[in-house]
Amino acid sequence: MRLVETPENPAPSDAHVVSLRVSDTVRLRAARWTPKGTPRGTAVILGGRTEYIEKYFETIRDYLGRGFVVATMDWRGQGASSRLLPDPLKGHINNFAEFDEDLDIFMGQFLAEACPTPRIVIAHSMGGNIALRALQRRSGFFAAAILTAPMLAVKTAPVPRPVARVLAFAGSTLGLKTQYVPGGPGPRPETEVFEGNIVTTDPRRHARNIGVLKAAPELGLGRPTFGWLEAAYRSMAMVSEANYPERIETPVLLVSAGQDKIVHPGADLRLARRLPRGEFVLIGAAEHEILQERDLLRAAYHGHADTFLQRALQSGRAESVSRISA
Repeated sequence: MRLVETPENPAPSDAHVVSLRVSDTVRLRAARWTPKGTPRGTAVILGGRTEYIEKYFETIRDYLGRGFVVATMDWRGQGASSRLLPDPLKGHINNFAEFDEDLDIFMGQFLAEACPTPRIVIAHSMGGNIALRALQRRSGFFAAAILTAPMLAVKTAPVPRPVARVLAFAGSTLGLKTQYVPGGPGPRPETEVFEGNIVTTDPRRHARNIGVLKAAPELGLGRPTFGWLEAAYRSMAMVSEANYPERIETPVLLVSAGQDKIVHPGADLRLARRLPRGEFVLIGAAEHEILQERDLLRAAYHGHADTFLQRALQSGRAESVSRISA
């Protein structure tokens, strides 16, 4: 397996890229980088729905520069990992337990090799939801977690949330599980334009990411299926159920975007208050993809994240605090 580079998005040097076998039909693309000097630990980056390793080259450099080994992967059904349906643009999953399996294989086959402790996880959106599941299932594996705009409650306007939930269940159980949600596949990812996008206010980084998809359209993903949506609702309910966050002992920083049009920042704050070692930060001017935002907003993220990691890795604890910035 390879990484896709463009002039605007060169890969960090000396990548170790592998294909991890999950089953006879599922393989995952994974990659790892090692910093110069003695590593201070390992930063594991877990992307969201539709995302791929190349989108995080800049963030990978950020954490290499902070002295971490960096490891990441593509979830099944997206990026350069195995697609699950004949139409490769369909974002599909039957159950988020399948993503748990991906992460367990990644942790067992890849992170155990040349990925020193302490390990931290930096997870975005859907990846944040899956990371919470891992923190509860695999207590102690990660020393700290940073979740950017984690998928805890999705915005469904103009459809009321209860109606959207019923539609997802109905579609998934009435023979439409592998069909697109209403609206069809949508525009091809590599043809999307900056105007009207709901993920970033940075035209340069938006163009950079679209440039990757133009160079390698096979990395792109369209709208989800009814099956993915129903599985997502079940997983969001699970990580918010009684006593679930309360059993996560890992220090967790939840970083929310004040202008998020995809997930509800309020759900992040509610979860942070229930975590034994939780922090909440709101970056007011950011859209959903905080790590793909303007320099000022990324700097705000790194300021909060660096302070959190320094405290969490030194003491094993985080404060229960809330902050608003930018």
